[in-house]
Amino acid sequence: MARRSAGINFPNVLTLIRIALVPPIIFLILVPWGGNFEGAQKIQTIFNIITAALFLIAALTDLFDGAIARSTNQVTDFGKFLDPVADKMLILGTLVALAGSERFSYLRLAVVISACIILLRELAVTSIRMVANNHDGTVISANIFGKIKTVVSVVTVIVILVEGVIFGNGGLAGIYLLSYIMLGLTVLLTVFSGFTYLKKYFSYIDPRK
Repeated sequence: MARRSAGINFPNVLTLIRIALVPPIIFLILVPWGGNFEGAQKIQTIFNIITAALFLIAALTDLFDGAIARSTNQVTDFGKFLDPVADKMLILGTLVALAGSERFSYLRLAVVISACIILLRELAVTSIRMVANNHDGTVISANIFGKIKTVVSVVTVIVILVEGVIFGNGGLAGIYLLSYIMLGLTVLLTVFSGFTYLKKYFSYIDPRK
């Protein structure tokens, strides 16, 4: 049961920090750092690293806010509402920005497809959660596959941002192979984790009832 709090506690502050970091991350991805002048590639590399660092900080707040809330008995209804919202804003917001960025245009189609699949999965799981909660008060928490999917999604974004920095222009194998592999893995885990929710809680949406 969520504990009532007189105000916003520290875990909620971490969640709010995650949300606050989303706009600057999107800005840094969308702005076309660099150009044809001398040193342009170096500038682009620096800002890719900065963006990856900010994204990692935002992702780490997701690791700590829930753990701190549970260990210190600071779980609140506000936190339970805000935490998944912040997660979706961070991952989907960043993927949409990557899809719209000229610097990452080589991945545009793959990123758009991945973002659409993730969005559809989130809508489906959220809908099942709402139906289950309205039906008998059942609270569907994230399962292990959902948590793995989130971690892999975070790693995927970081790989996209730094693959060119680590392996040079063209990334691994000259085709940004690592980014494609991680996007593919993210999609597979997204579909599989969504299927596990659907299979376990299908009784709530069974059309035969």
